[in-house]
Amino acid sequence: MDGQEYSYLDLRQQIQTLGADVRVAIVDSCSSGALTRSKGGGRRPAFLTDQTASMERHAVLTSDSASEAAQESDRLGASFFTHHLVSGLRGAADSSGDGLLTLEEACQHAFIATLASTERTQFGPQHPICDINLNGSGQLMLTDLRQTNSRLIAGQDVSGAVFVRDVNRGLVAELRNAPGQVSTVGLSAGTGRVTVEGEGEVLGGEVEVAAGTTTRVNPAALRRIRRQPPCCPTTP
Repeated sequence: MDGQEYSYLDLRQQIQTLGADVRVAIVDSCSSGALTRSKGGGRRPAFLTDQTASMERHAVLTSDSASEAAQESDRLGASFFTHHLVSGLRGAADSSGDGLLTLEEACQHAFIATLASTERTQFGPQHPICDINLNGSGQLMLTDLRQTNSRLIAGQDVSGAVFVRDVNRGLVAELRNAPGQVSTVGLSAGTGRVTVEGEGEVLGGEVEVAAGTTTRVNPAALRRIRRQPPCCPTTP
């Protein structure tokens, strides 16, 4: 309700009383790190097999620590954390390349990408927190890219930062494709746009992603783009 406060403690208690075996909470708000028990995140060992049904308890993903602001970007038209989390779920977080996005992969990607994007902003670096408290023998899968209707692949011949925009020219995914790496992004069908920022040049162009198909980024079909001079490096 407008004008009423609902504390992070109350929210956490409500989450814990839910009847589901596995509970995942994603909170993008200022000081949302207060929702977790700890003040910082830490890596947890990977589970052994993909048996999500045998897991229980909870995981909490917050956009920042208990003392930080949840920053938004005019360029993205969204918050840094939500953008990078969604981008990761579309495929950017698939570090193993198996087409299965796990909770740990999504957490790691959101943390690294959000921190990198906010290091030079006016409010300073933003540190997402992943409080994973799960029991079980499997990994918690969030996205299966193998079942997406339309996919875009940046192959081994694409190296650098890859920015993918959808048919409405909204930025939906950011990839960091290392030499020899193959990355996959799930997209809606239609004509999108791809920009590749390599060490020596920036390439860009439209790409047609047909429904039910897999389309590869062809660097030879992209045109060279002049780099824009920097502007306002201290603002989001």
